[in-house]
Amino acid sequence: MAYRRVCVAVALQRYLDVTPVAERQRELVSLIAAHDGAQVAVLSVEAPVELLPDVETTAEKLERYARPLRDAGLEVEVALREGRPIRAITEFVRSWRADLLVIGTHAKRGPLDVGLGSTAAALPSDLDIPVLLVRPTATEQRRATELAIPRYPVVFPYG
Repeated sequence: MAYRRVCVAVALQRYLDVTPVAERQRELVSLIAAHDGAQVAVLSVEAPVELLPDVETTAEKLERYARPLRDAGLEVEVALREGRPIRAITEFVRSWRADLLVIGTHAKRGPLDVGLGSTAAALPSDLDIPVLLVRPTATEQRRATELAIPRYPVVFPYG
């Protein structure tokens, strides 16, 4: 099956830099899109929380994240949404008419995170497109923890 519209949903808000699993997501999307001649949408969702001063904004990180895809000659749309990630991702995927979603699972930070579950786990069963889950390795989880913005709210509305 050839994909024509590939959406990569990437968590950027709560990290100081792009995480290793997000980099792997980008590599996979680049390979798939180049092979199939697909358009790419890079999507990130941010919750309305205050971050540290002088920290790169989610919009800036999103543009920086998309740059290597554009540099590879891919047609890339960047989308930044606000609110509950699962709702925003689902709405975007449907409205953009994506035929593949690539999403990372996040490294759990604590008991509340585990109890709330991840955005990937909350995807609706009626999404009706293939979903490629990219799970972090133990090393990538440790690196993501190191990149987490200090004092970022523990409770984040993933689903």
